[in-house]
Amino acid sequence: MIQSPLKNPNSPKKCLNQLLSLIPAGSIVDTFLLFSGDVEINLAEYDRFVIAHTNKYAIYEFWWSMGSDPSRMYRAITSDRFKFHPKMYEIMQRRWVEFKDPIIRSSIFFTLNQMSNTGLISSGKLAAGPLNPVALGNLRAFKIPQNMHFVWDNCDDFLEPIGEKLMGEYCLVFAGKFNYNFFEHGKSQSYDTYSVDHRKLKELIEKTNKKTVLVYNYDKKVDRFYKNFKRTFIDKYGKITTKPAEAQEIIVANF
Repeated sequence: MIQSPLKNPNSPKKCLNQLLSLIPAGSIVDTFLLFSGDVEINLAEYDRFVIAHTNKYAIYEFWWSMGSDPSRMYRAITSDRFKFHPKMYEIMQRRWVEFKDPIIRSSIFFTLNQMSNTGLISSGKLAAGPLNPVALGNLRAFKIPQNMHFVWDNCDDFLEPIGEKLMGEYCLVFAGKFNYNFFEHGKSQSYDTYSVDHRKLKELIEKTNKKTVLVYNYDKKVDRFYKNFKRTFIDKYGKITTKPAEAQEIIVANF
C-alpha cells in the first residue's frame, strides 16, 4: 500500500477493509478533515475516486505542493538550511506560516510534522532530531494517486460544504476523538487542527440523503450517541468485532 509522507499517530488506520466493503470500487467519495490522508490514499489506490476536503489552507497547500513540485520539496528538506538547531523548534512552530514561498512553507510543514511527538505542525513537543531516512524515502517515493483530488473549502466550519450538491455518491468524515463540545465555544483552532461539533455532525447524518460514513476512535459514548445508526466496531487487526473492549475504531453509517 502507498504510505503517506506525513505521520499522524491518531490516524484511523484500522477501518480501511470495512470502508472498502461499504464503498464499492468505482464510487466517488467526498472525504472530510484531511490531514495525513492515510485512508484516503488507500481508498484511491483501491479504485475509489477520492475528493479529499479540508478547510485548513496549510494542509491543502502541503498536498498541492506534493502534487505540483515534489522534487523541489525534497531538495529543500534535505538541504543544509533545513537542518535547524533544536532550540529553534518552537520558533519555527510559531513562524513557519510567515515564509512567502508555498513550496518552502510546505517543506517546513513536513519537517515539523516529522519532528513533533503529535505530528501536528504548530504544537507538540520535539520528539526527533535529524529527519528519519525512512520518512525522507517515503516522501521521495510518494506519488498522489491519479484518482485522488484535493479541495480547499474556504469556510470556518468544515460541515458547511457537506450537502446534496457534493459530487460524490458517498460522504466520509474522519471524526477522530469524540466529545460533547462543552468547553469549546470560542476556542481557536490552529492552521493544522480541526474542531468537530459532534451534535451538528449527528444532525447532518440524520437529515442527509447522501450515504454518509463517520469514523471515530472507539469510545463507548459514540456507541450511545449514535445508537439509532448502524455501528461497526473495528479491532486492532482491522477486523469487525462484537466486543467493545476489543474495539479501537467505530464506524457509523446511515445506510
